[in-house]
Amino acid sequence: MRATAAISHWLFALGLMIGIALGLAATRLYGPLQRDNAEPWQLQPEQSHHYRVAVALEYAHSGDLTTALGKLISLRPATDPLQTLADSACQLGSSGYLSSPSGIRALRVAAQFYLEQGRDGCVEQLLPPVTAPTPAASDEDSAGALAQSKPAPTKPPLDAVVQPTRLALPSQPAQRRFEAISLRSFCAVDRPAIIEVSVVDYLGRGLPGQQIRARWGAQEDIFISGLKGERGGGYADFQMAADADYTLDMPNAAEPVGASLRTGLCYEGNRESLKSYRVVFAER
Repeated sequence: MRATAAISHWLFALGLMIGIALGLAATRLYGPLQRDNAEPWQLQPEQSHHYRVAVALEYAHSGDLTTALGKLISLRPATDPLQTLADSACQLGSSGYLSSPSGIRALRVAAQFYLEQGRDGCVEQLLPPVTAPTPAASDEDSAGALAQSKPAPTKPPLDAVVQPTRLALPSQPAQRRFEAISLRSFCAVDRPAIIEVSVVDYLGRGLPGQQIRARWGAQEDIFISGLKGERGGGYADFQMAADADYTLDMPNAAEPVGASLRTGLCYEGNRESLKSYRVVFAER
């Protein structure tokens, strides 16, 4: 009898331990996942609109264009990151974002940012007009008004409303100018028939977010620097097709390179490939 009771107690303890072990395993495998901070490219579309405007506000404070463009590129846009900022501002401006002074200021700053970089959008037409300053009165008018006016109170009224500062949009956005300073061909088995472009400032630093245009026949394509961050902030590339002559320029920023680009057979060691090119556009 005692032996039977001892066995029962032992089996009960064993079952309890097995149950606890299975419970811990199930909790570890199927329990709630820990949530880490989301990367910018994981944001929902509505959140990404607000993120882009926040980047523009940060740029207005810091003036760091490289960091601002890097953050816009971190959203992994399918096209020009600055144009997606303009599109986001347009989307927010069309959905009630302009109903508050802070929203007006934010979108005005965003518009100023992308206009300075040569892009445009619709929010410029949605923003309320900037109030023109009142013309200054002449000395005679001021003296007459002062004689007829009542003494001003020593303290401002408590219900005085402070108007928010409004930023005026530039009438003609500043446009950077570039020049093709280097063009050379190369042969690489792992990089066949490709145009590699570097866009740099006058100090040789890569400039992301710049538009480069390839034209061949009646076709053209725009590609953007900085979308492949692992190759450098000013890097962009374009895949060539056989039997086509390509002209390369930067729209409204740089004249075409001096020669047309065409691929053809080349050899790296004893391995056959297709000729590629490297072009550098430098800020004047």
